[in-house]
Amino acid sequence: MPSADINARMYFDQGRASFARREFDQAADLFNRAVQADPKYGEAQRYLAECYEKLGYRHRARKAWEALLRITTDKAQQKEINNRLSALI
Repeated sequence: MPSADINARMYFDQGRASFARREFDQAADLFNRAVQADPKYGEAQRYLAECYEKLGYRHRARKAWEALLRITTDKAQQKEINNRLSALI
């Protein structure tokens, strides 16, 4: 679900563009800014975790997935996140 915070949405949109260009360092920075603007912005948190995985930052990816797990209420998404976390061990 999109954030109600306009700054969070702006950073998220810019992060998606960077992610699509495979500029994962820049995308991670932008997604991190989106999450800082709106800590419950799950979609931004998910992309942040994926960026960290693609960059090989396993510890950061784990922290991002754990943060997403704390704000996710959907059981199917929780299961998927737990699977991603298990893969990082």
